[in-house]
This record gives sequence, structure tokens and C-alpha cells, in this order.
Amino acid sequence: MKLVARLAGFLNKRQAMRSVDVSLRSGTYFVVTIHGSKGSEPCIAAGPVEALALDVPHQDLGDAIFRGLKATRHDYPYPANQQEWSQVIAPLLSAAGCKSWGTYAKRASSLRVDQTAEQIRVLPCIREKTSFAPVAGRELELKAPSAPELGEIIAKELAFAAQRDGAA
Repeated sequence: MKLVARLAGFLNKRQAMRSVDVSLRSGTYFVVTIHGSKGSEPCIAAGPVEALALDVPHQDLGDAIFRGLKATRHDYPYPANQQEWSQVIAPLLSAAGCKSWGTYAKRASSLRVDQTAEQIRVLPCIREKTSFAPVAGRELELKAPSAPELGEIIAKELAFAAQRDGAA
């Protein structure tokens, strides 16, 4: 009986998802690590943040995304109030030279990259005033892409989004 229980536990274990937000604003890519709280799926974009120039090689963009994914934690303290949420976004705002999320978001295009094992899922977003919502039908599923492949896909998707959103 113990063997069956151990096997069931092993089969039910799933690898924790890792996530980053990648945005394009004013000719700069911002790669922000997203964390989970108390074992939850990632939902807190607290960084670290990497800023890369628009003309960065695809290899470098892909490497930054993989570093961000690797940095995901699942024990990040969930912000309890507005002041703590302000501290969460402070690294991104500082890197972008912005004073508020609204200012940042008005000129940005964004997407999310999720990783489980070697599976990468790219979730493009559309800007809705000062927030971003998933774009149905544009998701991409990638099996173990190389850094240059991932960087190229992300660069193309964000260029498309910037043109669409008027942030180019």
C-alpha cells in the first residue's frame, strides 16, 4: 500500500511553473521575473529586471528571458497593501525611468513567457489603457527553444504588438 501511495504522489507532482513578463517600451526590452506566493503560480512581477536595447542580439534577449525564468520563486511574500505593491513594481519603474505604472504602461507592449520543464508558452497581450490582457489565438507553444530562437520569437511578437498598440 505504501508503494502505491508513493507512486501516486510521484505521478501527481507537477513541476512548478516559472514566468517572466517581457515588455517593449521606448526602444528597450524589460524582462521582469514573476514570482508565486505560498507555492502558488507566478503572479507577482517583482523582478529582478533586465533592460536590453532594442537592437540587442536575439541570443542576448533569449538568455535574459531564461535567466528571468530561472529566478522565479514560489515563496514570495504576497503584498498586503498598496505600499507593498508599490515596492513590487519599483525595480521596473526605476529601470524604465518612470514614476508610475500608468506612465510606464501607456507606452509599452507586453507579453508573458511561462515555462514548465522544457515547454515554453508565449502569451501575447494587448494594452487596455494601463493594463494588459491576453490576446486569444496568438499563444505559442515551444518545445525546448534555444536562446536565439526564443529571443527572435519574442522580438517579432513585441514588434507586432508595438505597431498594433501604437507604441512603436
